[in-house]
Amino acid sequence: MVALYVSLANSVVENIQSGKLPIGFKMPSIRKFKDQHQISKTTALNCYHLLQEQGWLQSKPQSGFYTSLPYGNQSSPTFPKFKAIIAKPKALRLADIEQDSPFYASQLAPELTPTTLLNRCFKRANSRIDSAINLYPEAQGNPKLIRSLAHHFSQHYFPITESLVITNGCIDSVKTAIEVTTNEGDAIAITSPCFSGLLELLASTKRMVVEIPSNNGQLDLQQLEQHMIQGNIKACLLSANHINPQGICLTVEQKQTLAKLAARYHIAIIEDDVFLELSYTNTSPLPIKHWDKKGWVLWCGSISKTLTPSYRIGWCEPGRFFDQYLKLRQVQFYGVSQPLQNTLHEFIRSGLYLKHLKQLRLTLAKQTKDYYQLLQQHLPTTARLSKALGGMVIWVQIPQLNSQLLFNLAKNEGIYFKPGNEFSSRKLYNDCFRINAGWPITPQQEFDAEANKNIEKRRSKLIKLCELINSNIHY
Repeated sequence: MVALYVSLANSVVENIQSGKLPIGFKMPSIRKFKDQHQISKTTALNCYHLLQEQGWLQSKPQSGFYTSLPYGNQSSPTFPKFKAIIAKPKALRLADIEQDSPFYASQLAPELTPTTLLNRCFKRANSRIDSAINLYPEAQGNPKLIRSLAHHFSQHYFPITESLVITNGCIDSVKTAIEVTTNEGDAIAITSPCFSGLLELLASTKRMVVEIPSNNGQLDLQQLEQHMIQGNIKACLLSANHINPQGICLTVEQKQTLAKLAARYHIAIIEDDVFLELSYTNTSPLPIKHWDKKGWVLWCGSISKTLTPSYRIGWCEPGRFFDQYLKLRQVQFYGVSQPLQNTLHEFIRSGLYLKHLKQLRLTLAKQTKDYYQLLQQHLPTTARLSKALGGMVIWVQIPQLNSQLLFNLAKNEGIYFKPGNEFSSRKLYNDCFRINAGWPITPQQEFDAEANKNIEKRRSKLIKLCELINSNIHY
């Protein structure tokens, strides 16, 4: 016999599928639903919780429950198998992108940045006598900020010491890590597909690359180890959590194995973990660094994705390379902006950062689902979407699509995204593209009329992109 709450949930699903309940429809409150069906509050709660788990309902804080579509049965993107070889990373041509290009770069919409709170923290932190804003910043970084970051990560993610070095963003911390672990002409192992910004960085620093095939969170570790044994690679540059461009995570087993391989063959792993804190669930993943017992992992991150890219504050925990790393920073830089370091320390110390993160994770989970639903409704049925577990990007694959030609068509409409071939130095992923989901595409009650008008424009642009795909699928 089917439980009453299951029967009620099935009825709601049927109404959504038939169109009787449109997507985005506000459902009755738990109390009203209970009274309408003359059931207990527990049964009503169980019904709504089941619908949420299945993806047919979304909960919005202080607003209520709304009908939605589950991620569906779309297949995940397929990834090619190939032999990993040493190659030269291609230097990408930078496109002339308009300022308001929400789908192109992986970043948050301005309305998701707590600007007012940051400004208050800036004023409060830099008006103190001990703020040291009239001195050169310390090479390692503001000791208070280092302590607050170490405490934050140790409390909420994994134990980390105060051997962090503050940098000008994550790419900056990765660049220094590359320079202390390798020389020009050395080959570095990377995942495939690989974030285009890292490929550009490797090209500019005159390093070679070895792309390691990956398939939905499974790196070809056999090929990677073989290159380590043969001495072909001098370091690895990897992401393990909410990997850009797929939004997926490596398995715990793979992370553990990577840490062991680094120690066994004395090969550094530079871990770009910039999306660590943007999990869609209450359980955040652990980085490769967590299993690093010998200091071979240089762990890099920043607040560019979680707070604001304009502050240009990042960090690196360089492990056994700490002395070389700090020495290179001292030679090349005169520190990171002291007032901004003070502000970030105050923002973390006051508890505002943690509060912001909790709300941001909910917001991004909802936004990403909005994107999935729109793409499911408007893309061809052959479309394959990555099942992102966090971050703010979606990887889309459509057989027979030429994403570079699509980009050329879309830019004439003022629409920009990342074509798939930009994520490899080989001729791969041309039937794929990446969409940023960091900007809302569904109007919200808490936004003003002008903001919601801009949101509607964004939504229209994304639908237009889908129309271009449907009308040009056979190039």
